[in-house]
Amino acid sequence: MQNKKEFVIGFVAILTLLLVYWGFNFLKGEDIFSKDRKFVIVYNKISGLNVSNPVVINGFKIGRVSKLSFQENDPNAHIIVEIQIKSDIAIPKNSIARINSDFLGVNTIDISLGDGVVMSESGDTLAGIIATSLQEEFSQQLLPFKVKAEKMMASMDSVLEGFRYIFNRETQDNLGNAIKSIYVTFDNLEAASKEMSLMMAEERTRLREVMDNAKEITDNLAKNSKEIDNILNNFSSISDSLAKVDFAKTMRSVDGALVSFTTITDKINRGEGTLGQLVHNDTLYYELESASRELNELLEDMKLHPNRYVKVSVFGGKNKDPYIKPEDENDKKK
Repeated sequence: MQNKKEFVIGFVAILTLLLVYWGFNFLKGEDIFSKDRKFVIVYNKISGLNVSNPVVINGFKIGRVSKLSFQENDPNAHIIVEIQIKSDIAIPKNSIARINSDFLGVNTIDISLGDGVVMSESGDTLAGIIATSLQEEFSQQLLPFKVKAEKMMASMDSVLEGFRYIFNRETQDNLGNAIKSIYVTFDNLEAASKEMSLMMAEERTRLREVMDNAKEITDNLAKNSKEIDNILNNFSSISDSLAKVDFAKTMRSVDGALVSFTTITDKINRGEGTLGQLVHNDTLYYELESASRELNELLEDMKLHPNRYVKVSVFGGKNKDPYIKPEDENDKKK
């Protein structure tokens, strides 16, 4: 009787332990009595994947994640994900297990069935990849805008710095002085325009006279157009005549005359010929001077003593004054 009680107590204890183990595994999502298939997937990262996350094919749940662990002796710390498939669907070996994340951040493993002929068996390893999450896609889409925003913020910083520089005290004073100078310039321009208007009003009469004179000139030109045409025709005739002149022949003749004149002047300079002797020999000059002086003396003597040269006798008498030759200055010197 005592052995029977001990047997019952032992049986109850073992059953209790089994129930506790089964309940603990059930709470972890494992079913120790299940005949589900298990597959292994190796990932570089799992993006927040947890145990009990669903495994789906074409959106239909066929299992769950049963275990997560690091790969032993792996310096890159790859993660081993074990999944438990309840469905008996055939999964080819070239199928791919992709980790997807929905808008709420719930991760799932979506198995894309391959087209291979060889099917995977429980315990096999499937190829795994990580799909881009919505957050990552959103971040990638926003990346260009982020870069532009950063550049815009840098530009805004430069603009604000410029405004800060512009609106400091010294710059404000300079800006105020510049505005005052602009006002003064506009006042001067206004005064100059007024003076210009007054000047134009004063010179309006003169301008009208100038315009009238210009009109008279144009009228005179119109009236004398025939004479102007004749003058232009005459100039045209003169230009035609000049165009017909053989200037080359004329210049050759001038050159010949200049050569002859040069030859003559050279001979005169050398004292050749009569003209050269006259130029270089002063004997003829002195003789002509002496003859001229004697002729003057003779004329003076004829004026003073005309009866010496013209004998006039009414009664046939003779001139009592004989001719006496005047002494020469050279004789006097002797």
